[in-house]
Amino acid sequence: MIRVGKRSRAGQARAEQVHIIRISTPAHNSVRTSRPPSVTVAGMTSKVTNNATAAALITLALAIGAMGIYVAEADDAPGGAVIGLLVMIGAVVLGVQAARNRLPAWAAGTALAVGILIAAFAAFLTHAVVVTGPLFAQPSGVPSVVDSAPSPRYAVAVERARELVRAAVLEQNLPGVSVAVGASSAAGAPANDGLPSGALAKEWPPIVWAEGFGWRDVDTRTPVTPKTRFNIGTAASAVAAAPIASLGMTNTGAESAVAWSPEQIGEPGEDFPPLTIIRHVILQPMGIAPPEYPLPGDRATFYVPRSGNDPRRGRRLMYMRDLACCADGKAFYSTPSDLARFALATKGGSLHGELAGGRVMSVVTRHDQGIVVALASNIAHADTAALAQKVAEAFAARK
Repeated sequence: MIRVGKRSRAGQARAEQVHIIRISTPAHNSVRTSRPPSVTVAGMTSKVTNNATAAALITLALAIGAMGIYVAEADDAPGGAVIGLLVMIGAVVLGVQAARNRLPAWAAGTALAVGILIAAFAAFLTHAVVVTGPLFAQPSGVPSVVDSAPSPRYAVAVERARELVRAAVLEQNLPGVSVAVGASSAAGAPANDGLPSGALAKEWPPIVWAEGFGWRDVDTRTPVTPKTRFNIGTAASAVAAAPIASLGMTNTGAESAVAWSPEQIGEPGEDFPPLTIIRHVILQPMGIAPPEYPLPGDRATFYVPRSGNDPRRGRRLMYMRDLACCADGKAFYSTPSDLARFALATKGGSLHGELAGGRVMSVVTRHDQGIVVALASNIAHADTAALAQKVAEAFAARK
């Protein structure tokens, strides 16, 4: 504030005295002026750069996190779970780094939306490659487990049949196959005038060859063996009517479908997907939660094609309701060896079983050659009939 005064009119000749009062700095700063504010270009550039960097980090973190979850879920256990966990930890580190930049709400929302889209697209592409990819690179890479060495009498036929089965596993992208061949002319086979019973059933060995190929559980790479039990689906009605005990069919019977689908896939009792992922990715690799697979009791894990009726398009776990082929929600199981004994004893014709609308087992008989071939797979829509027929022809050509 400035104040100007005059002493007297008589003293006009005197110089006018001017008094100046000092104003404090806060008061001066509070005064608005028309002077344009200064602009710092470097500061604005730095802020924009920080926002872009943070957005990129969040997007990358979401994508890596999604990929980590999928790798842990789809790859081999336990290696896949460990790799997936490490990848997800890396995603968390990136997310924390991005949070330090303190993005505004609009930028964080945009980064989140873009990151989710990128993660979903990346997961879709990875899923298509992993699930639809061939389980085995070449026929020689299909593992097999044989019950006992075949008789030299059938050695040539067995080698030919092995080639046929391995080729079919590769061509159809089947997880696993089990095959058994019975011959009525085998040593110890009963006469054609009746069924074996009592001690004869226990000593009767009409199976000339039994072997498992591939995996009874894909994720754990548990191999199929001749003792692996398969759900035979709609064929249960024909097999259950036979005198199972007297035929020596020790691996045939009915049990709850829950035993074949411990996670109750497709049912109200199935866990919410995030809980399933946490259990598979974290708790089970750490030993906190027990694994569901491979199924106990030599049961095969059953699958259906992911889309359509072609196993080459990928696979998913079969719904529990599709596994329940019998009354009271029961699943009926058997092995190809038991099925071959059943066909030899009953002198029946060919038999086929379906689950989820697709074939899973076939029994092909060649009465003119006294040969029975029983074959089962653990994925619906497997062409078991054609493969069993080829195996039968290989053994028939031996004679």
